[in-house]
Amino acid sequence: MPLALCTTFSLIGAGAFMVLAVLPDGPLRRPQVRGNVDVLCIMPCLAVVLGLAAAFFGFQDQSTAVASLRGHGGAALVLAAVADVLLACAAVAYCLCVNFGKAAEGWRRALLRVVGVLAALFACASGLAHLAAPEPSWATLATPLQMLGFSLLGGSALVTLMLEKAGALDDPSVKRSLTVAAVLGAVLGIGGFSAQVLAVSGMTGAAGAGADLVRAASMHIAVGIICLVATLVFEAMAIRMKEKGFHSVIAVASGFVGVFCLRLAFYALQFAGAA
Repeated sequence: MPLALCTTFSLIGAGAFMVLAVLPDGPLRRPQVRGNVDVLCIMPCLAVVLGLAAAFFGFQDQSTAVASLRGHGGAALVLAAVADVLLACAAVAYCLCVNFGKAAEGWRRALLRVVGVLAALFACASGLAHLAAPEPSWATLATPLQMLGFSLLGGSALVTLMLEKAGALDDPSVKRSLTVAAVLGAVLGIGGFSAQVLAVSGMTGAAGAGADLVRAASMHIAVGIICLVATLVFEAMAIRMKEKGFHSVIAVASGFVGVFCLRLAFYALQFAGAA
């Protein structure tokens, strides 16, 4: 549970900062819009901080998943941990700077891009740390790809909500960027997880058949995939709508639920802990 919470909150918060860092800055040059976005940046910042707190408590756990990561995550796990701490610190510093400081626009954009780079580093390193663990069901390229996908899909939904509330969702280039991030995230996230499930279904270990693990986690898998599809659909509706509605809120809520369910299923699909 703590690891699933950690990777859910941290990945979505990181994804939001990745998307914000590459968005066209045209709409953000309007003072009122920029001020609103600055305040709303507290949301992804809070997600990252909550994820880091969950990671701290999670690694006190004695579960098989935690033991595998602690013992065999290697350099990737160290990098992910360092990137998570640096990301949380940079995100908090950015929020404080833009809301209480008087930094020039160039410095603001530069700091946001630093946060975005740290976010991308964390998402990639987290996937590689799981890939390096001695768990056959995780030993696939689908592991880091799905984590990057979850980050982009959940993060883009959160940014869509932020920009809608800030009045900055009327720019065509911003809409295109959000759409690309959401579609890419859905393809990598849902596609990567589905590939892992198919691979596990054909595996057999000392603890039993992989198909049994998939069957046991089927409820989480079904709910997670349905929620992520709903995230993509409602985010697309929010991007296309000319007036503010409830679509972006549903997209964010279903994104958190969907990623959390699939992270729970991910940790359930391990042979080492199935005995």
